[in-house]
Amino acid sequence: MPKELPIVIFVQATFFKNTGNFLSIMATIMFYADKERKNGCLILLTFTFNNLRLRLSTGLNVPLKAWDSDDQKAKPLKDYIETNKRLREINSFLLDTYDGLFPKSGKASKDEVKKRSLTIREAYQVFIGRKEVSSENRKPTLVEYIPIFQARYKNKLTLNHIQHFNGIKTHLETFQKKTGTIVDFDTISKDFYINFTDYLKAANLKPNTIGSHIRRIKRLMNEANEDKLTTNQEHRARGFKVLKEDADTIYLTENEIHALYNLEIEDLRMRRIRDLFVLNCHTGLRHSDWPKVTLENIHENKLYVKTQKTNEPVIIPVHPIIIEIINRYGSGMHIPTNQEANRVLRWIGEYAVTKKITKGNLDKWLQIRTHTVRRSFATNAYLSGVPMLSIMQITGHRTTESFLRYIRISKLENAMKLKDHPFFN
Repeated sequence: MPKELPIVIFVQATFFKNTGNFLSIMATIMFYADKERKNGCLILLTFTFNNLRLRLSTGLNVPLKAWDSDDQKAKPLKDYIETNKRLREINSFLLDTYDGLFPKSGKASKDEVKKRSLTIREAYQVFIGRKEVSSENRKPTLVEYIPIFQARYKNKLTLNHIQHFNGIKTHLETFQKKTGTIVDFDTISKDFYINFTDYLKAANLKPNTIGSHIRRIKRLMNEANEDKLTTNQEHRARGFKVLKEDADTIYLTENEIHALYNLEIEDLRMRRIRDLFVLNCHTGLRHSDWPKVTLENIHENKLYVKTQKTNEPVIIPVHPIIIEIINRYGSGMHIPTNQEANRVLRWIGEYAVTKKITKGNLDKWLQIRTHTVRRSFATNAYLSGVPMLSIMQITGHRTTESFLRYIRISKLENAMKLKDHPFFN
């Protein structure tokens, strides 16, 4: 019988440093093969962090001769694609769960490390399908459940969507400290809703932001119900509503977009962001999809894009100005971050006001942001007579009700659109 393979450090060494009563935060994972049996060797792992080690099973089996302890993989690679893929998923899951429970800049006492290690073990057992969360084991709290949820949906939701749950985690932790309120699955109630939304309002958050946090709590509670962590249904009550108000209400008319395009801007970076803004006023794409507007994605004068938010293919007729701007910058078409773009657009809006770019109300120029391109595209297309359902195929709106709330047309604009309709003549 072959001897059990020695444990080999995976990728990186582990260093620990004592800091008083607290331990520095570091984590490593290594895989190793157990004894060979009829169905091969079971691949085990050790997860070491904060002077604590978890020994876990991957549930994967490979022949002893196929296991490469140095590379931590089964070989030949072409024969074990799924096995190695699963090992990478396990590695990512454990590190992501760890990162959620142990902030990089924070410290954890020995008791906290032990407590959180139980959460990691429980989450891992659920992740690999060994069992559902059992009432016999210690259940994670609502706050502890957030990184479990994030790790579970890491490959199913966008990175931005996943990261937004860090915000609700921080707010729940701060809310508990400030109010002395215990937040857990069974304490989510109407009273919690009132007190928590009051806390968020006091933090000067806007209604839509508060609504987003409430929506995430409802999502977590629904997931926790499915995991049998709670039977509490208070989050589904009518009073536990998602706050909402109209935002991003302005749009630029076609004439205003043209005026902006012709506005002389000396700074190259600001001029390029202005051009990107104008370009996407003719695509209606979200900022996350701006990098996909390339010549490679244009065929027979149509732009083919799979949108990041919905993961659905979209086909957009190409306006001449799109080709003009792409050709102007070529490979130098650097896409700024959303924050950088909005910062520059705020400056451009102020500059447009000083230049009296258009007649009438100039205040709208102070509100232009990256999202203005979508409202401008949808509203201008609608006013130009493009069928509503055709526009919705591009913007991704699923109902006419949501689309009509989205576009920005006044009663006068609507009357002007209808004046030539046969019904009124």
